[in-house]
Amino acid sequence: MITQDQTSVSRRGMLGKAAVILGGIAAAGVFTPDIASAVSPALRYDDIPGTGDIKVLNFALALEDLEADLYAQAIQRLGNGGTNKLGKKIKGLNISSSQPDVIYVKRFAKVEVEHRDFLRTAIKAAGGPVIPQFKYGFRMESKTRQQVVELVYLAEVTGVMAYLGAIPLVANKTYLSIAAAIQGTEARHTAVVAAVLNQVFGGSRPTAPLFNDNDGRDVSMPPNLILKAVSPFIVV
Repeated sequence: MITQDQTSVSRRGMLGKAAVILGGIAAAGVFTPDIASAVSPALRYDDIPGTGDIKVLNFALALEDLEADLYAQAIQRLGNGGTNKLGKKIKGLNISSSQPDVIYVKRFAKVEVEHRDFLRTAIKAAGGPVIPQFKYGFRMESKTRQQVVELVYLAEVTGVMAYLGAIPLVANKTYLSIAAAIQGTEARHTAVVAAVLNQVFGGSRPTAPLFNDNDGRDVSMPPNLILKAVSPFIVV
């Protein structure tokens, strides 16, 4: 029988490995602020508007808004270029639309927009305050094709851990079901993008779960650690 102490040790170990992943991301420059006005200090869960389930939904909305903007910029970089919401021009790499990374980035971009819009509508319908929309800097204009896809992958990994970390905070069963459904979608995105990285760039990332020694389960990460990881993307 697994004791509570053993479970706590196991969870600390998994959180340690998750922190190593996010630390590696930072070391690689993935979470390096795009410009000097990136939000500082890092956002914390207390900064998210609302209380109870509304706060959890706003936390999820913040992540989905970031992912939606990331995908939009990724499409610009992999494709024919464009201008992001900061007014920065992103030169396109003109990768063929038949390539798997372009196919799935475009496909998943639509899903992240749907997640974002759904959550915003749900919060408004519940009468809660809605977190303001931010602008995001990813230094997309300087990334190689592989770095773009790696950034998308790491954002999806973070999303999986974020939903698993926030689900225990949800009280309403309807919201709980919705959160679980979105988390499942994020996990599928992660698996597909990992497979694309392996296929196109010769990687060896696990498709599922994110860690091979956690009894077949993905790892959760608490909101404050997630917000610390993604805050360098957020421009104020």
